[in-house]
Amino acid sequence: MSRQLIDGFVAVIVFCVAVSIGSSVAWSNNIVDLAAGQPHMTRAAFDQAFADAAAAASRSGNTPANREKLRNIGWKYLNVPLASK
Repeated sequence: MSRQLIDGFVAVIVFCVAVSIGSSVAWSNNIVDLAAGQPHMTRAAFDQAFADAAAAASRSGNTPANREKLRNIGWKYLNVPLASK
């Protein structure tokens, strides 16, 4: 009985290892196929993408008037006397 139990466990372990290796190979083949269809990004295109994002972020509300207004509000909070806190 004990020998059959050990043989059963070994069979299950071998099956799990085979499935694991098979799924790894299948997954890596899918990744290679997906990556092969995409063009490689050049350094200039990579830098341009971040430059475009920075330019778009700076246009949203980063104007001198807004910066000055926020700076004045900050100074009001910093200049409050300690006794009033």
